[in-house]
Amino acid sequence: MDDFVVRGNLYELYGGLLNENQRKVYEYHVIDDMSFTEIGEELGTSRQAAQELFRRADKKLQDTETTLGLQSKLRHIRERAVMILEHTEDKEIQKLAGEIIDGV
Repeated sequence: MDDFVVRGNLYELYGGLLNENQRKVYEYHVIDDMSFTEIGEELGTSRQAAQELFRRADKKLQDTETTLGLQSKLRHIRERAVMILEHTEDKEIQKLAGEIIDGV
């Protein structure tokens, strides 16, 4: 999976654990695809400071995923729901599996 997709998913799950500055830098880099130079200019700081803040935020999200494993658990649930959807003819089960897929 693409790094930006993985990081976006981690941010969606755990972004609330970051402080305001970390969230800004993470959103600017991952979601808005801004360079660290652009982020530094936006925040009135250096490229190096923006990069370091991002690195610390990224590590916090990665460490949280390592500890909790929600992203991998959600991926596993989704994969199982897709298998159920593909292997059943029961309309109610298909509907429920579809809801799981959409919700995960």
